[in-house]
Amino acid sequence: MIRPLPQLGVAASAIFFLIGAHRPASPRVTVDSGTLEGLDTAGVMVFRGIPYAAPPVGELRWKPPQPAKRWSGVRPANQLGHNCIQHQPYSDIDPFTAGVSEDCLYLNVWTNSLDTRATRRPVMVWIHGGGFWAGFGGEERHNGARLAQKGAVVVTINYRLGPFGFFAHPALAAESPHRAAGNYGLLDQIAALQWVKRNIARFGGDPSRVTIFGESAGGMSVGSLIASPLAKGLFQRAILESGTGVGIGITARDTARAIALRFAESVGVLGDGADAAKLLRALHPDTLLAASSTGASAGGPRFFPVVDGWVLPYPVDSALLSGAANLVPVIAGTNRDEGDEWMGAPTRSFARLMSARGVPTYVYMFSRVGDDSLNRKRGAYHSAEITFVFGRSHPLQPSAGSTAYDSTVAATMSDYWVAFATSGDPNGPPTADKWPRWPRYESSTDALLEIGPEITARTMVKRAVYDSLDAVARSHGHLRPH
Repeated sequence: MIRPLPQLGVAASAIFFLIGAHRPASPRVTVDSGTLEGLDTAGVMVFRGIPYAAPPVGELRWKPPQPAKRWSGVRPANQLGHNCIQHQPYSDIDPFTAGVSEDCLYLNVWTNSLDTRATRRPVMVWIHGGGFWAGFGGEERHNGARLAQKGAVVVTINYRLGPFGFFAHPALAAESPHRAAGNYGLLDQIAALQWVKRNIARFGGDPSRVTIFGESAGGMSVGSLIASPLAKGLFQRAILESGTGVGIGITARDTARAIALRFAESVGVLGDGADAAKLLRALHPDTLLAASSTGASAGGPRFFPVVDGWVLPYPVDSALLSGAANLVPVIAGTNRDEGDEWMGAPTRSFARLMSARGVPTYVYMFSRVGDDSLNRKRGAYHSAEITFVFGRSHPLQPSAGSTAYDSTVAATMSDYWVAFATSGDPNGPPTADKWPRWPRYESSTDALLEIGPEITARTMVKRAVYDSLDAVARSHGHLRPH
């Protein structure tokens, strides 16, 4: 039932008119594909659901992202765009509120000023984690408002996931002018960075000071972008949280090809000819999603970035060792209780490879633990640092516990991250004379910054453990530095 508005008297009508007439207008920005209208949220403006590429559907499934179509008039940018089609394997990720779809190449921007005459601010582009098969840029724990309040322009992105993002079928490679397949999700990330380079100045951002940062699969993505010649010049600093692409997160071409062929057979498509590509594109996305629902731990397919000879000519460690990489200042770190073999030792190897090239390198170890009994047992677990990086003084999930020093951890991490984005050195403003000095990493000292109950610079505790794991990795042919 539609209820009519109550009748207003003359005086009340006049007041209503005056209030409406003086209501602040929603912020607008014109980008290269049209005009956007966002939201002003307590002084921080947010623009959600901005298309940075065309929907990768139909014939564009498993193709490099194409330019977004222009629109006329004003496009509302107050709601998230669709999230990339995925399962929900993690309790702290819920992509379904905004809906999931193959039409998912959207990004979000936070800024504290649209004054393009003012000094342009550093840009921070967040690449979400989720194992390359889950997650989305618009998660509330990725809310960029506090980083924007500290002087950054923040961008979070979606990118294709699972079999839609990392499917290296030989029929797709055969139709590519580069004879490459499997890195569609990375190509999405590169397209988003190209969008940032073209448009971020209109949000007050500096396209010559772009920091890419991400966690888990997002950190591995950052490592992949450091190794990719296609990303050259699109970022000037990088932060890798609990994942670097060294040791885990990158697949050899032959392995990725075999995974793709088995996956295609599981949905009834045999062979590797041109008809195979056509049949695969004709399948309903739910069919592909269902076929990928079994996790790798249960023997199902696992889709990672692949050394394809084009997007990734070499693995991350090989690219760094040879110098064929985008050598920019980096922060890399792990959480204390994630596990040494899959996170700790590979992250130190990455730091050693970067610092050996003369690149400013900073390493951290996150040791904050919730004070409830469950989290005292879980420790500083995988992904626990994310809300603190974004300046939240308490995790969004009550199950993550709380501590008396949480507000300090959140203020410290977000200050260091913004300082690094500003100058390439985490010790600059706003951290100077406020937090302990973060030592530059050198393999001779293995110095890092611990962020937890205390914020302190020290030497890695597990040097001997990492040395042993590196020796095992070298015995298997991996490029772990001494």
